[in-house]
Amino acid sequence: MLELLFLLLPVAAAYGWFMGRNSVKHKELKGRASITRNLSSGLNFLLTDQEDKAIEQLLELLDIEAATIETYLALANLFRRKGDWDKAIRIHEKLHQLKLPKPQAQQIQFELAKDYFSAGLYDRAEKLLVDLVKSPALAEIALKQLFSIFIATHEWQKASQYSAAVDNTTSKSLRIAQANMQIEALKSQSQLDTKQVLQLTEHYPTAIRPKYELAQLALSLHDISLAKSALLYLVEHKPQWSADLLPLLQQCELADEEWYQLLSKLANKHHNITAVVLLASWLTEHGSATAAEQFLLDKLKQQPSIRLFQQLLQIRQQQSAPAAEVLSSVKELVNAYLDKKSLYSCRNCGFKTRKQYWLCPSCQQWEMVEPISGIDGR
Repeated sequence: MLELLFLLLPVAAAYGWFMGRNSVKHKELKGRASITRNLSSGLNFLLTDQEDKAIEQLLELLDIEAATIETYLALANLFRRKGDWDKAIRIHEKLHQLKLPKPQAQQIQFELAKDYFSAGLYDRAEKLLVDLVKSPALAEIALKQLFSIFIATHEWQKASQYSAAVDNTTSKSLRIAQANMQIEALKSQSQLDTKQVLQLTEHYPTAIRPKYELAQLALSLHDISLAKSALLYLVEHKPQWSADLLPLLQQCELADEEWYQLLSKLANKHHNITAVVLLASWLTEHGSATAAEQFLLDKLKQQPSIRLFQQLLQIRQQQSAPAAEVLSSVKELVNAYLDKKSLYSCRNCGFKTRKQYWLCPSCQQWEMVEPISGIDGR
């Protein structure tokens, strides 16, 4: 009998293990069924426009199952796109509390910072982003978001704290933003001087504004040589800005031949309207009105432009009094048309304006608003 009991012990142990295993499986299945029910319930609330209840139901699941984080991120982004900042913040804050791998946790932290920024909670957003600047993977986008905060709050001086971090990235737009915000900081403190601006031009050679400000500052101080050097550099590297640069260069006392060569290059190689107009004026003064008129007619055939037509009318009016009287009404109509046309356009978002902006009012990008070229351009 004892031998029989001894033989049955392995059977009893195996049975116990089997039943225990089934019990664990049963609990797992029960737990998964509960998750499924809660998830289905949450989605049902969403479908019936009961978003607050849906969020409560879905957030409860985060304590049970952290494997569906991508789903929650997508849901939060959906709320953010709809402008429901509070709902997006609640989801991201809940996700931020979970113990997750560092890359995933930092991505959630960045998303939460974006929510705070969108909701106008700039101090909270800044606090989260400062930590992320140290992350190699997120440094660039964190800096861009930080700079958006400084733009919104006009705290230009804060940007200089991140000069080294910007230099460690490969972002051209960040360098341009840094240069512009340092200029803004100096202007707000009335500390704009030649030495400081010159340093910015050397440190940020791809930015237009430091050299432009340097040229204007030099002109105000009657330092013609410095102004000329800065402006010629910009014309060479940024010919699309010639409409704004050439009037300043006219103050730099260029020799006739140098001025002619510069305008010819811009007019013929870069098809700049302002250069064509100024070259026609130069030909009128140093050659003849007939030569200037023929030059404009040739350019109008190649490059139709209302501004070139306006210049042609002006030359013909100067040639004879009868022509001036006949053409005066036409000139008035042309001038009225041009007075209403946009002079600048953002090459990033397409925003159009008659005023020059260093920071696009629409897309908040630096140095994207450029003079318009073309049929009604400059």
